[in-house]
This record gives sequence, C-alpha cells and structure tokens, in this order.
Amino acid sequence: MLDRAAITVAISLCPEEAVCYLARVYTTLVVFNPPEFIKTSVGSRVLIHSLGYPDNPESAYICKQLMDEFGFDTETFPATALQGLATIDSIFPCDRQNLEVDFEIDRQLDIAPTSLIDIQSRVEDRGQSAWLVQLKETYFLQEPIYDVLPPINTETGNVWLPQHKSHLEDFRKALRRDILRSKV
Repeated sequence: MLDRAAITVAISLCPEEAVCYLARVYTTLVVFNPPEFIKTSVGSRVLIHSLGYPDNPESAYICKQLMDEFGFDTETFPATALQGLATIDSIFPCDRQNLEVDFEIDRQLDIAPTSLIDIQSRVEDRGQSAWLVQLKETYFLQEPIYDVLPPINTETGNVWLPQHKSHLEDFRKALRRDILRSKV
C-alpha cells in the first residue's frame, strides 16, 4: 500500500502568508521549481508549513499586526511548524514577462502581495520557474505540529517532500488530523 505521507508535499511560507492562505484571504499560491509530479496533482493534499518570523523590525511589526488580527501569536502559530492542509484546485505556470498579463493575474487571482514581489526577483535573477497553485478546502490544524525543520535554504513558496523519518511521521500526523478537524 502506498504511504500517503511519503508522496505528500509541504509548502513553506512566511507565517503571515501561511495564516492568510489557511484563512482563505488568499487562494492562489506561488510556488517555485515544483517537482514534476506536483504539476499534475490537482485534487491532492498539501501541507502548509510556516517558516521563521522576520528579524527585520519593519517586517516583524507588519507580521505581528497581521497575526494579531487573526488572533495568533508566536505561541499559537509557531515558526517551523505544520499549520494546516489544503487541496490543490488547479496548477499552471506563471509568466510574469508581459505587463498586461501581470495586471490581469493580479486582478483575477488572490495572491499574497509579497509573493508577487518575489516572483520577479526569483524568476529573473535566479532563473527559477514560478507556478500558480489555486487552493481550496484549507484547514488549520487544531494544534500545529511543532519543530518541523524544512530542508536547508527553503524560502517562502518552496515545495518539499519528507526528508527523513521524523518528517514522514509529522506528515502522517497532519494527514490523520485532516479528517478530524472542521474547515475554517
């Protein structure tokens, strides 16, 4: 029997984006260099993972304001934790070279503003491919799964598979919680 946790991916996001996607403020996620199988994974579940809180004072202030608005803090929405799950509704490549397309995408899709800024630099400066993943059926886990460290150099919008046995166990726990919790 195929282990669902072994083929499930996590998407790491900065905490303020993670909470906004799980709360359905934004529905279209930007991911960079996704594995090939993700590109055909409509209907599959993904885990939403939060990265560390910002060190920059201005960014930290904005992040804190947003987290306060949703009733979260660093204790209730910890860094490096699996925070929730979502289902992939659709996935398609993002071409940000044409300004008319840029403005149309911005109007039609709910993408976090920081992701839109990140697209340009990561596509142009680093040669990464950007894909838009529309999410549905998002769930917060009632209790986050703490201390889940992603692969080294994981940035917001990066997709990753379980790297070792502890990740596999954490992914399994999150997937089991999926059917026990209600939607936002």
